[in-house]
Amino acid sequence: MRNIFNAYFHVHWFAQRAYSNLGTPMSVHPQVAQYLEEVSKVDLPSFEEMTPEFIRSTLTPSPDPHIPSSSIKDRLIPVNATEIPIRIYTPPEVDTMGRVELPALVFFHGGGWVMGTLDAYDGLCQDLAGTAGCKVISVDYRMAPEFTYPVPFEDAYSATEWISAHASELGIDRNQIAVGGDSAGGNLATAVALKARQSKSLDLVYQLLVYPVTNYQFDTESYQSFGTNYFLTKRAMEWFWDQYLPDESAGREIYASPLRCKDLAGMPDALVITAGYDPLYSEAVQYVEMLRKSAVNVEHLNYEDMIHGFFRRSDLYDRAFEAVQAAGQKMKQIYSRI
Repeated sequence: MRNIFNAYFHVHWFAQRAYSNLGTPMSVHPQVAQYLEEVSKVDLPSFEEMTPEFIRSTLTPSPDPHIPSSSIKDRLIPVNATEIPIRIYTPPEVDTMGRVELPALVFFHGGGWVMGTLDAYDGLCQDLAGTAGCKVISVDYRMAPEFTYPVPFEDAYSATEWISAHASELGIDRNQIAVGGDSAGGNLATAVALKARQSKSLDLVYQLLVYPVTNYQFDTESYQSFGTNYFLTKRAMEWFWDQYLPDESAGREIYASPLRCKDLAGMPDALVITAGYDPLYSEAVQYVEMLRKSAVNVEHLNYEDMIHGFFRRSDLYDRAFEAVQAAGQKMKQIYSRI
């Protein structure tokens, strides 16, 4: 049997043993169905017994990259009176289009603001760098519950500012900086782009948002339809939000819930990738619609037979690398126009 723990937050309360209890077959990809069946057979502690420490203990490095980077460098950068790690990926020279200073994607990992590491996203970041022909800078922001909102967001924003200010040192073009992330990382990327609208020194050109968390709310159609049977559950998201927010009122702030921002005019162009069987699907689509109403150029790619978390799991799902390639090619197009 495939080792189902080679991923972030692979714990059985995400699936709640729902696969084996369904009365009718799911219209998910066969590889997803196989994974859900395997998860349903795992006997782990109940949700109430789980702690952030336990969940983090399930983390392992990511699948191997399809396009290994030519250079990978770790360093610490100063943010908010401390230092946090970043990892810098340089794509193979054949994909750099002859540039001396490359475009850059500042990337924030997912994991419900509670878990996730640079290692867990290593292969994905290499593949994004290779397909987009840009440098990818993965940011290891501080996480909840030790550091609740707004600390992870402030780390993400300050790191992006620092990267822009030190662009020449990093070998990147400060006029071609994008932000991106998946799930909670997509939430941080969106919030960074929101705040950057007010900055005279930080000019972002693009957002890559992969099934982003956009709202502190649990009554959407996709929560109702997919909140118990498809890996990520409504209950899990409620728990993650509880860890992230210092109180419920913070969830109404736009940097926690970007969907609550009334005007998104001036946001950078965006690509939003969703999974069809994801409880976060509805809020991501609502965010796409808000961007369009604000005259922001946004493209939405929905992988209708996938579940939350698929994007970084090229070891499980063929469609994962397909989605990464689509994202990378789109970014390459954006960078080539500037």
